Amino acid sequence: MLTAARRAVPELTRERQRLASDPATSVWVAANAGSGKTHVLAQRVVRLLLEGVAPSRILCLTYTKAAAANMAARVFGMLAGWAVMEDGDLRKAIENIGEDGIDQNKLRFARRLFARTVETPGGLKVQTIHAFCERLLHLFPFEANVAAGFRVIEDIEQADVLAGARQHALADAAQDRDGLGAAVRRVASETWAGGFQDLLRELLNRRAQLAPWLPVAETGVESALREALSLSEDETEAEIIREMVEDGIHPAEWLAIAEALRACGSTNDKKRAADLEAACNAYESGDPSLTLAPYLRVFFKSEGAPRSSSDLVTQKIVRSCSKLAEQLAAEQARLIGLVEKRKAAAVCERSLALLKIGDAILQRYTRMKRDRGLLDFEDLIERTVQLLKRSDHRWILFKLDAGLDHVLVDEAQDTSEAQWEILAQLTEDFFSGAGQRLTRRTF
Repeated sequence: MLTAARRAVPELTRERQRLASDPATSVWVAANAGSGKTHVLAQRVVRLLLEGVAPSRILCLTYTKAAAANMAARVFGMLAGWAVMEDGDLRKAIENIGEDGIDQNKLRFARRLFARTVETPGGLKVQTIHAFCERLLHLFPFEANVAAGFRVIEDIEQADVLAGARQHALADAAQDRDGLGAAVRRVASETWAGGFQDLLRELLNRRAQLAPWLPVAETGVESALREALSLSEDETEAEIIREMVEDGIHPAEWLAIAEALRACGSTNDKKRAADLEAACNAYESGDPSLTLAPYLRVFFKSEGAPRSSSDLVTQKIVRSCSKLAEQLAAEQARLIGLVEKRKAAAVCERSLALLKIGDAILQRYTRMKRDRGLLDFEDLIERTVQLLKRSDHRWILFKLDAGLDHVLVDEAQDTSEAQWEILAQLTEDFFSGAGQRLTRRTF
């Protein structure tokens, strides 16, 4: 059987790994996937333990449960191997991770590390940040304002609760409660059934980012949206459409212009005339929004770009009806600005409609979770942030296995802003004042 030869790790890489795993420094490691970042984290933990740091004072936070299990397996696998090694092999293994000054006392201590780590109350904490938050909240439910017996919702159960909340919200929308029906009709009219569900799913997945803007009626999100899109309060999409249709060349003039284009122009001019007649017929229905599409076809191409001057009217019209050509060019210039304004208004109104739907669903989802004593991952992070802000986080951390001295974070680029806020609270005293001077603390 053929096996691939194991490629030797370059000495420069080994040196950088030893530097990154040095327990005396705080470091940030960036490297490609599969290049050994998790190996460096595990190596750093082992070097901390070898220096006599209590296992309970080390916190390793990973992005997934699988990553936590992998890292714990690496650490305990290395320590278990050390427990049964001969002196020469053990000395070499310790030197390979960057340690020196290895005497018999250090060898004996290294052999006992596996048992010491396993038997220490609290033990070595290698877990996801959500698991860490769950543990904190269970220890301090009163301070965190959570039910003492809460449990974390499982993925399948969460999907069922969210589906139930969505069903209740859409049922209320069918009865047009709180204007929810109009919001659903607005969003549904601009997508398809599957797309509507995808939109709702994406909205719910981003509920942490949306939370500051909910509930819609109380947060000023509409004013913020209008300001960002340069819209005044009275610039609704319906009003802008009315302005586009009625405030330039009045619809009463359209048939006469169409007749002039047909009488004096070429084939292209007759196409513009047909569009004007279609717009005039639509206007008689009393709905400006139905009128707009054929009217815009006179001045814009199918992809939305303004027609060139020669495409808007031909030279025959320019020569025989120069005032008409100038009138149509001026109308096109007026509409170009309004087209962008209308897009901005549509973005604003669609966003508000979607937020209103999401707000209704999330309110019901939150109520259903509370009734069942459930917290989801977003709740764990949010409640932990509030706990650390509201209470003396130094006292909380002291009660948590007498505090932390070393924090290691895996996949830090995927750590959210709220999660970084928790980490900032955990390490606030690491690098300033007495927290820095009394003991060496690293991140």
